[in-house]
Amino acid sequence: MNASGVVLAGGRSTRMKFNKAFAEIGGKSSLQIILDKFNTVFSETIIISNNPELYTEMNDKIYTDVFPSLGPVAGIHSGLHNASCDTVFVLACDMPFIDTRLISFMVDQLGEYQAVVPQLGGRLQPLAALYSRSCLPVFERCLQEDKLKLVRIFEELDTLILPETELTGFGKVEEIFFNVNDAAALQKAQEIAGRLL
Repeated sequence: MNASGVVLAGGRSTRMKFNKAFAEIGGKSSLQIILDKFNTVFSETIIISNNPELYTEMNDKIYTDVFPSLGPVAGIHSGLHNASCDTVFVLACDMPFIDTRLISFMVDQLGEYQAVVPQLGGRLQPLAALYSRSCLPVFERCLQEDKLKLVRIFEELDTLILPETELTGFGKVEEIFFNVNDAAALQKAQEIAGRLL
């Protein structure tokens, strides 16, 4: 599809003893699982990290944050800034169970919206969301003004929120959006991998 896939791999793994992008799940790293999926559906795949030297063995484009050390807002901004496509799907590196059918569905929903964001358990999932490059000026201004809460940024965008009821056709939503962000989650991810990978 004519869209860019962006993996945010710059987060601090404070609850893990190692970089969560390299958490091994079913014999592959979380990052590699995502890249394999992205490379089957997107025109280009981009990794955003402030430690690009860790990813030199990957065959994908690697960029750092334009606004370093400002968290996920800066990572999304860098993805939008560096993407060659107008449609950009952003995913955190610790969400390896994302379903490519769901991504395609989200791309189909974008239309004139600036963002398509799933909602799970009443909470938005901005790190598994679709963005138009038209969002770039809003992200840039928010970074310059030190407004770093993603939920607040969506209030400034023409955003389509996908309720959980629209996501259940793609599988168990709690597994699709599962975050491998600590040791207990990594153990559970091994069980999920047996079913989904």
